[in-house]
Amino acid sequence: MVKQSGSKKPTLMKSAIMINALLGSALSFNVMADTIWQENFEASALQNKGAVGVNESSVTIDMEGVTRWSIDVSSAGLTATSDWFKVASNALQARDVDGEVVWESEAIDISNQESVSLDVLLSQSGTFEAADYIDVLYSVDGQSFELVTLADGDTNTVKDDFGTAAINARIPLGSTLVIRVAMANNAGSEYLNLDSVTVTSSNANDDGGDTGGGDEDSPSTDLRVLSETCFNCPDLQAINLADDFVDSTYYASLNTALSNQESAESLKATTQDIISNGHRKLSYSEAWTALTYTDEDPANTDNVILFYKGTSQSKFTNGSGSQSTNQNNWNREHVWAKSHGFSSSSLTAYSDILHLRPTDISVNSSRGNLDFDFSDSELSEAPANRVDSDSFEPRNAVKGDVARSLMYMDVRYDGSSSSDAEADLVLLDRLTTTDEAALGKLCVLLQWHESDPVDEFERTRNNRVYEFQGNRNPFIDKPELASLIFNESCDGSGGSDGDSGGDTGGDTGGGDTGGDTGGGSDDGTGGDSGETSTNSVYISEYIEGGGFNKGIELFNSSSESVDLTGYALRLYSNGDTADSDGKELPLEGVIASGDVATYVHNSADPAMVGEGTTSSSFVINFNGDDYIELTYQGSVIDAVGTFGVKTNWGKDKTLVRKATVTAGNPNRNANFDASVEWDTFAKDTLEYFGTHNGDISEPTDPTDPVDPTDPTDPVDPTDPTTEVTLISAIQGEGDSSPLLGSAVLVEAVVTKVVPEMNGFFVQEEASDSDGNNATSEGVFAYSTTFTDMPTAGDAVRLRADVVEFNGLTELALTENVEVLGTGDSVSYTAVSMPFTAEFDLEAFEGMQISFEQTLKVTDNYNLGRYGQFNVASERLMIPTNQFVAGSQAAINLAEQNARNSLIVDDGANSQNRDDIPFPVGGLSHTNPLRLGDSVENLEGVVHYGFGSYYLIPVSDLQTVRTSPRLRSPILNAVGDVKVASFNVLNYFNGPDFPTARGADSEAEFIRQQAKTVSGILSMNADVLGLVEIENDGDSSESAIASLVASVNAELGNDAYSYISSGSQLGGDAIAVGIIYKPSVVTPSGSPVTSSEAPFDFGNRQPLLQSFTVNGNGEDFTLAVNHFKSKGSCGSATGDNADSGDGQGCWNALRTDAAQALLSLVEQNNDVLSPRVLVMGDLNAYAKEEPILAIESAGYSNLVNQFDGDGAYSYSFGGEIGYLDHALSSASLTEFVVDATVWHINADEPRVFDYNVEFKSDTQLSSYYAPDAYRSSDHDPVVVVLNFPEEVTVGDLDGDNDVDYNDIMAFYQAVLSGQPLDNSYDFNNDGNVNFFDLQALMAMCTRAGCAI
Repeated sequence: MVKQSGSKKPTLMKSAIMINALLGSALSFNVMADTIWQENFEASALQNKGAVGVNESSVTIDMEGVTRWSIDVSSAGLTATSDWFKVASNALQARDVDGEVVWESEAIDISNQESVSLDVLLSQSGTFEAADYIDVLYSVDGQSFELVTLADGDTNTVKDDFGTAAINARIPLGSTLVIRVAMANNAGSEYLNLDSVTVTSSNANDDGGDTGGGDEDSPSTDLRVLSETCFNCPDLQAINLADDFVDSTYYASLNTALSNQESAESLKATTQDIISNGHRKLSYSEAWTALTYTDEDPANTDNVILFYKGTSQSKFTNGSGSQSTNQNNWNREHVWAKSHGFSSSSLTAYSDILHLRPTDISVNSSRGNLDFDFSDSELSEAPANRVDSDSFEPRNAVKGDVARSLMYMDVRYDGSSSSDAEADLVLLDRLTTTDEAALGKLCVLLQWHESDPVDEFERTRNNRVYEFQGNRNPFIDKPELASLIFNESCDGSGGSDGDSGGDTGGDTGGGDTGGDTGGGSDDGTGGDSGETSTNSVYISEYIEGGGFNKGIELFNSSSESVDLTGYALRLYSNGDTADSDGKELPLEGVIASGDVATYVHNSADPAMVGEGTTSSSFVINFNGDDYIELTYQGSVIDAVGTFGVKTNWGKDKTLVRKATVTAGNPNRNANFDASVEWDTFAKDTLEYFGTHNGDISEPTDPTDPVDPTDPTDPVDPTDPTTEVTLISAIQGEGDSSPLLGSAVLVEAVVTKVVPEMNGFFVQEEASDSDGNNATSEGVFAYSTTFTDMPTAGDAVRLRADVVEFNGLTELALTENVEVLGTGDSVSYTAVSMPFTAEFDLEAFEGMQISFEQTLKVTDNYNLGRYGQFNVASERLMIPTNQFVAGSQAAINLAEQNARNSLIVDDGANSQNRDDIPFPVGGLSHTNPLRLGDSVENLEGVVHYGFGSYYLIPVSDLQTVRTSPRLRSPILNAVGDVKVASFNVLNYFNGPDFPTARGADSEAEFIRQQAKTVSGILSMNADVLGLVEIENDGDSSESAIASLVASVNAELGNDAYSYISSGSQLGGDAIAVGIIYKPSVVTPSGSPVTSSEAPFDFGNRQPLLQSFTVNGNGEDFTLAVNHFKSKGSCGSATGDNADSGDGQGCWNALRTDAAQALLSLVEQNNDVLSPRVLVMGDLNAYAKEEPILAIESAGYSNLVNQFDGDGAYSYSFGGEIGYLDHALSSASLTEFVVDATVWHINADEPRVFDYNVEFKSDTQLSSYYAPDAYRSSDHDPVVVVLNFPEEVTVGDLDGDNDVDYNDIMAFYQAVLSGQPLDNSYDFNNDGNVNFFDLQALMAMCTRAGCAI
């Protein structure tokens, strides 16, 4: 073997090892193939299934519920609890099995398949030798098993240190396929993983027996069979193919009736005839089986979605037989309660799966047989739902689903067949009893049908019901049918028997139609732009001063005295909105004309107390973030503050009502803007209190409406505006409307209805466009008084006032919407990002726009809180991560990034809601929207609020997961030692909670600990630097000691230890630390740190420790750091002040820390190895001065060297870069063979972290998993070091031999034209070309490695 000294080319090494891990899988997987069987071990029900050792003579095997595969450990030696062959970390894992263990699939049906392919993903962690292997085998039609190998002559599929491998094999023709995977290893530090097994076919004709559901999109000519899909469930075969449904055929007679504009009665009869024909009656037991398919979780096909909870749960937790007593299992909810018309299971309606849904048993019990209506109280076990004594209100995300199910039942079961139901099922607009074959309340259901339109899950469900039951829900296929059949009962034009045209408001205090009279939304579409009070008494002054200087003043603008009986002041604190949360002060006495009444805190400054002043420490005890309203006989007549939102709108202020304001503002507004109606004065301005300079007018009786026949009334409703105004004229070319304050008549088409914003968007038909690119053709229409909402696509006539609210032009409706019919088409304006410098979204305010380009998700920070995320044309890099701060290139990138971002919003005004609709299927930990994911064909309406333009989609998002989660860091070289750094996000272990910076409770800490430990285990680093760990020393009770103990407990041995510094590192609450594996490295000498400047303030003390590699005696030093953050700028002065160049404040202090760190290394060269690796959170991006200072000392930026210019570890403001670094000294760089950033945190929504505040019970479960994802806000950085004694010529991947990976690496490098110097001239002919490939193959040190 030829030996050669010197270093290798790291760029080629990186490419080389990727051939096996990445290129191999890309070449072997057929992306156009149909999946006919798959196991990825990700189902929650599979976790920990398998075998675990107990002692020398005993093994525990848990395979309960596992039906699709089996294991055999009879040839293994599982002799301790740390020995296992089980599902762990979403893979089937073999650890220290001392023999061979075997996984074997069920018999998979591959009949009628012409091209079947097997793909198996394998991985490993630890150090391996030739005795460690994984074999992949298959058997067709019961024949002998065939071994899959990567090269002729191999005796194993993979063995030794293979890293990761994507195995592909073509399967011969046959009827059945069985797959077997055998593994062997013999050490506790060795983990072999079977990550996934997939069987595909390029012409799959059926589901291959995959009882989990399979690929919905693949065309099939065989009817689907569901087998063993849940506990105690019968097999069920479909009667239709989903693809056989053709709307024009199935609904032919209905389409004709619609075209002929037939009556509601005729449409109902026609529809009933269609959906009754072909309806197969399922048994009630078969309904179990069907629901596992119709309500299957698209993100986890082993689970179903629970209807009311919205959570994902295993199909095998159904409440059949012995499982019916577990209240956490799911059962078959009759959305139309069976006691309301079909109490016998022999009736068709009883088992009709178009209204049966999987539901948590306890929630089902709470719903009982109640009618549906707006309800009073949160349901404790599922608080997104509400319930009271006579009604049930489901969560918002399924309100429309409920409505459409019940409308189907009304139409389907008309009493014509005694075998279907006991009587004609009827929806009524009132609460019903079990004596009636009826359910309510109809008009509420119609509201829900509009507010929660049909989504993709519901459409898919309808198709799947058609497969097995043979009929469909027409209100899903044709949503417009609801208003055509049922609206007469709710619009006052029809009804009978006193059951229609009734109360649609629901119960008090509940739902969308109760409570708020002002509405309000994130965009400020309520409040000040709404109606004004007709009452002569209003709030004229508000004081929120020092101490208890708190006061409210009321003014009587009437020319007569007003008796305050029936008036009250109500206080809502901390964003509360429920009636029960309000504190009320009933008022009494009389206010004379033009006089005021004052109300102060009991301990207010005496200067605030005048004759007749009322003192109260109950209601007049508010803070500047509380909301106060004045009511008369229970109705709001004036308000001050932000309703339902905790913001410091009134902190330390005196507000005096402007003299031009003559009446109160009765709108509860989430976006209260004091500047509109109030003059603001400094804290404790008291001189205006007790008098008000307001106008006096004739008295108005608030209970007596304006007489429309009185010619003295300022507005004569008998003479409305008749001239239609174009929206373009309303919007104008500027920021504000030229018609501000005008009453207008608008005729346009509804493009988007947003009930939570109390309004909808309208746009001119394409034919009415003014052709001016500077004027918008769309506008938002708003009202909390006229609440009849149209449907998207309706042509409508609106009478409204033109108003401006916080920069938004909108129409405030003055009467109910008039629907004219179906509107003509409106134009989608195609735009693209980055926007040009001249582009102004003001010209598109209220309009529909579309993007034909693929967009990337760039910010999801507020996804869980506000339902918002940002998109751009590409990932946006922090300018100072790419270019030197202050350079023209950095300035240019900052300007381009500012034009390359747009907010996408869910249109809801509530915070922390359960049913975030992004991505499709709803946000959850198992269905994330990560930074870097793609959005295709984005279409929506442009809106404005909180100083920003944003887009509200008009249809379901088309997202593509182009930023997948990785279970472990992808490393493309194997070395002697793996070193990493991990910011553990204020890891404080108590015992007293809340802690200074970390978990607020023990429950939060348990969640944090699980995620942190999972991240450490998956990294499997030999040496790990920790950042942001509690600075409480290193005793056995310290945070670092407890973390190491938790990691070791999971591993089953004392794999890790930690560096003891002897005391706390400085006075900061957090510190850095180091843990390590004694089996791989040994600390050399004492740790080094410094408490001197600049490590005495802001910058945490560094920790430096040298290590010796046990295997070869080589040494290196790890220096872990946490420099001062870019925040807390208030005290930053001089060079530390923010200079505006992008480096933020405290840049000088961080630069001082970088230089001091280099000096510390030099000063301790007698203790420390000169091979130094600087890691940690340096709070500076790659091209900022602290990093450049370290690089100027000869250190190499390893993150950039191996991950390139697109590397990142942190996201801020929609831009990415890396604050977490790996910088190697010149003497160490040649031994670095790989480095990477593991993206488990920066790309994840922050709502997935361990915190529990602001999360509902549902979110505490659905947003959390005890895994590494969002364990912190920083990504870990991992570095691989290798210290070979000699360099083998041709060893391009640094594993000390010449093998298949080296051959493929060189082959690809030559093929791609990569520049190669003469060190790759393996045949010494003076040229580097394909002839050198032959020479390299001759150097193979492993059998069969040539290609």
